[in-house]
Amino acid sequence: MLTFSADKENYNVGDKVKLTIPTSADGRALLTLESGTKVLNSFWIPTQQGTTEFSFDVTAEMAPNCYAYVTLIQPHAQTINDLPIRLYGVIPILVEDPSTHLKPQIIMSDVLKPEQSASITVKEQTGKPMTYTLAVVDEGLLDLTRFKTPDPWAAFYAREALGVITWDIFDMVMGAFTGELDRILSIGGDKDAVDKGGLKANRFKPMVKFFGPFELKKGATKTHTFTVPQYVGSARVMVVAGDNAKYGNAEKTVSIRKPLMALATMPRVVGPGETLKVPVSIFAMEKYIKNVSVQIIPDNMFKVDGSSLRNLVFTQIGDEIVNFDLKVNEVVGIGKIKVIATSGNEKAVYDIEIDVRNPNPKVVDVVETIIQPGKTWNADFNLVGISGTNKGTIEVSSVPPLNLEKRLNYLIEYPHGCIEQTTSSVFPQLFLSELIDLNVSKKALIEKNIKAGIIMLKSFQLSNGGLGYWQGAQYPDDWGTNYAGHFMLEAEAKGYALPVGFISNWKKFQKQKAISWTYNSSYYNDDLIQAYRLYTLALAKAPELGAMNKLYESKNLSLAARWRLAAAYQIAGKPEISKKLIANAITYIKPYLEMWYTYGSDTRDKAMIIETLCLLNQKTKAVALVKEISTKMSNNEWMSRYRCKYHL
Repeated sequence: MLTFSADKENYNVGDKVKLTIPTSADGRALLTLESGTKVLNSFWIPTQQGTTEFSFDVTAEMAPNCYAYVTLIQPHAQTINDLPIRLYGVIPILVEDPSTHLKPQIIMSDVLKPEQSASITVKEQTGKPMTYTLAVVDEGLLDLTRFKTPDPWAAFYAREALGVITWDIFDMVMGAFTGELDRILSIGGDKDAVDKGGLKANRFKPMVKFFGPFELKKGATKTHTFTVPQYVGSARVMVVAGDNAKYGNAEKTVSIRKPLMALATMPRVVGPGETLKVPVSIFAMEKYIKNVSVQIIPDNMFKVDGSSLRNLVFTQIGDEIVNFDLKVNEVVGIGKIKVIATSGNEKAVYDIEIDVRNPNPKVVDVVETIIQPGKTWNADFNLVGISGTNKGTIEVSSVPPLNLEKRLNYLIEYPHGCIEQTTSSVFPQLFLSELIDLNVSKKALIEKNIKAGIIMLKSFQLSNGGLGYWQGAQYPDDWGTNYAGHFMLEAEAKGYALPVGFISNWKKFQKQKAISWTYNSSYYNDDLIQAYRLYTLALAKAPELGAMNKLYESKNLSLAARWRLAAAYQIAGKPEISKKLIANAITYIKPYLEMWYTYGSDTRDKAMIIETLCLLNQKTKAVALVKEISTKMSNNEWMSRYRCKYHL
């Protein structure tokens, strides 16, 4: 390793760099000046005993930095020192080109008044042309993330990494090599990756103004006028400028205040019928502010309890608090309150918005009946809830209703929860558009949710291809792997792109489990899980016929497994076996309690039977079975999905 130095840390274009290199006599040094992309220049330097000095001129192409790379070769025959015959080293040469700097200036008052006009004049100190943007931002907001005024020069002229590939000459001198070889170069980076730190009431309107971009001609100035919003405090004015590889910035902190100011405080949210106190702080910032009148003006969401006018007397500069009592009316929405303080010719206004929301959960009242042919039905009803929160929907159907209007918002909410909840929330959405007319926004939302569900289900997959019941699980869940894999196959058939490798790894897991499966009497519905697994493999065009035959020959095959296995044979191209399986099979499954105390699994099993009937072109029987099922069961996500898919 060769350690050498330059006479300064930073250089300007036109300066001279002087390198001091420790050397031995009668050697040679190869100096190359390299940028992030190429070799800028190279020199052979004869060396002398002790140190060798070499100078070169700094040019514009060396900005923002270059690297001085020295390879020192000692004579083969020297025995004065035991250093390696070949040494090398590299140092950065930081170069700054003054012509790349812009120096924007901000000319404005040090104090601004809220709700009044303010002007900002911008110019370049030396009269250079530039294009710039202008921002005025609350200092408190900037402090939350320690936001610094953007410095484009520092970003565009940041130190570049050495990008030139250097070929060693070790093989040419290895016969005389006696020293230790070590790595002295490292890879650097920058700080760009550092973490910067529905309709609702806008409680705190931010003091943020952004203008531009504007173009400034050579030697010109430009003045911008804007109305200062309802804000009191400190703001930073920032200018960021650039022009043909020249950059600069400027900032100025200004105070925003007026002789008379008002500030009201309210809770985060309120509910219908509630009462509250609204404290209002009045600030007198000048000695001539004496008698102040304070008035509160709410909208129709509120009613003032008592007087809406208060009077204050100030004997010196300071602040006082007055309280107003309000009652919330029996409505919901966004409430608005205005506070006006006046003293002579001085006036201060403060507006505040607040959410008026109902704290009670949603209530659904359903009135339903069966209308016989030629009959009419009249019903009186009262809307539940309070004004502004209620609505009614009427649905007419020739079969037990799906209640789609009620369920649509639930179905298209963002996927969440365990693998079954996640899959159940997006699976029916694949087929919704085939059953009802959806507007453009709901179609877009459904597509977004399905894509989000696909990405989320990928996060459940383990290294062996199976899927855990929860994200981060250590072991796969057999039922969840079947169910989620089934959804992924149907989504792929609908044209959705799946994560790379998901299906191949999933099929590998399913095949291994299908082949090694043996009946486990301690696991409830174990044969149905195997039948469902075989069904998904057949759907994936990878039927495991050996395992299917093994299950077919099982004794005491459950009714649900029989129907699911029949569907697997039908998809695998074996309709004759499928028909044998269900030749004498009934369609009635008694309600039962499954693992983890889950009720209603019979609905899922009946939905599977309906799908098998559809696959076997027995749609009439499928429709008949739908009609037998209660309204509650027909709303099940399994039943809804198959009714949508097969237009039942």
